[in-house]
Amino acid sequence: MKYGSALQRRNINEQSHRVHIDDLDDEEDDIDCTSIKWHHQKRWYVIIVGLIFLNVILGYAHIQRRTARSRPESLDIVKILSDETFSDHIASHPNGTLVNFYFPSCKPCAKLAPEFEEAARQLQRTSTVSLVAVDADHAPLILQRYSLKMFPLMLWFRRGRLVRHAVPSVRDYASIIEFVEESLQPAIIEFATHDELNEALPELRSIMARGKSTPVVVGFGRNSDVYEVLQEMGEKFRGVTAFLFVKEARDSDPFLKAYFQHSEADKEYDTSLRIEDVQTWLEPLMSDGLASSNYRMT
Repeated sequence: MKYGSALQRRNINEQSHRVHIDDLDDEEDDIDCTSIKWHHQKRWYVIIVGLIFLNVILGYAHIQRRTARSRPESLDIVKILSDETFSDHIASHPNGTLVNFYFPSCKPCAKLAPEFEEAARQLQRTSTVSLVAVDADHAPLILQRYSLKMFPLMLWFRRGRLVRHAVPSVRDYASIIEFVEESLQPAIIEFATHDELNEALPELRSIMARGKSTPVVVGFGRNSDVYEVLQEMGEKFRGVTAFLFVKEARDSDPFLKAYFQHSEADKEYDTSLRIEDVQTWLEPLMSDGLASSNYRMT
């Protein structure tokens, strides 16, 4: 009995030990499974958090881009001018400055702003002209000086003077660039002698006979101020008619002469060379052309 009891106790102990080992193995398996699951969950958690963070960054960047495109004052390539800085900037850019006048609350102004900025970015690579903007809220003196009431409005300045304005159809970056490039073209055609002009006149009158109702304006070189005035008029009346200059000087020449389709209608100008006076003389002669152009008296 004692031997059997001892043997039984030994068998029981061995079974108990095996059961304990099996339990430990099961627990280790459970721990390993749990650890593996947590490792996978942690990895996906990191990935998901990373994606959320990335989406937040991209969303913020998108909002910033939209804000920059919708607010003229945020344009980094287009300088914003005010009453205090306007005149100095125009004077320091004699080759040309296109100014975009806007109101912050104006929806068409907000739509034009990114197009204007893109035009400025592209023109910056090929020319020395300046594209700037003016917040009308901060420029009451400029608005009063140029009688500006409708916005957006783009005005072209050259050699410190207002030359012309862009018509309402100029609203995308391509047409803005085209407007600037056209404005940079030579305003007058030069002839060395009277003989060259006389050779060209029959063809010029023939062109007018085919429908051009405005006269061709010619300046003569007997006064050094004529060229500057003629160039100014060529800028102001760009697209309305042609302006020519004869370098050869003769005492009998007038300062300016308007050549029409028929020679008997030609008119001479030989008084003041003030730009305002010359402009006053020219405007009635070009009334038909002015009615169909983008010219505006300034």
